[in-house]
Amino acid sequence: MEEWRTILYPLGFLSSFAFGARFIVQWLQSERQQRSLVPRSFWYLSLLGNVLLALHSFIQVQYHICVVQACNIVIAWRNLNLMQAKSKQVSFSFVLGLLIAAIALISAAFIVQDFYLLREGHWFRIPTAPWQDQPLTAVSWMWHALGTLAYLLFSSRFWVQWWLAEQAHKSELFVSFWWLSLTGALLSIAYFLHIRDSVNLIGPLIGIVPYIRNLMLIQKQSIPVKNNE
Repeated sequence: MEEWRTILYPLGFLSSFAFGARFIVQWLQSERQQRSLVPRSFWYLSLLGNVLLALHSFIQVQYHICVVQACNIVIAWRNLNLMQAKSKQVSFSFVLGLLIAAIALISAAFIVQDFYLLREGHWFRIPTAPWQDQPLTAVSWMWHALGTLAYLLFSSRFWVQWWLAEQAHKSELFVSFWWLSLTGALLSIAYFLHIRDSVNLIGPLIGIVPYIRNLMLIQKQSIPVKNNE
């Protein structure tokens, strides 16, 4: 199993490219409009990336990443649903039901995988890339603490965005989303560089410029236009 995990590790790059592409597309469209906006393509690329990363983290036995991506699949779908007419939007309780079902499904999948295939008794491991001479087994708890904080910040941006979108009854990328993205990205880059996790490193790296630029566009929008008359 360990050999197959190593061989399949590069598949995770597909999710990173999808995540990077969503912000590049969003950034370019925002530049054309000279304001921070969220196109449908952002959520479609998010869905693709979430599904691919959930599959990757399941293969690599990273439960915390897999369950977060399963929830993000629901959040991305909900944002697309909020872009439709109100008559086609599902209820908030229905979305909560989907989130609970997603967590239960992933947990059940890990139980089945561990019981029937792995029999290792743990649901978290540091993946090994094919180009690494040897796996990285010893990592300080301080680095794991930093990585956990970074991942919580990076992941919470979609939970905060979803909650605000539910209140506004429309899909929007709020200023809090971009600040959480930027802070989480900087901490994530430091952590993933340390543990040599290339798959999870690409997304934060690609997103740095779009995060900063969207904050600049939002700031520009908030500055009132002076009347010279």
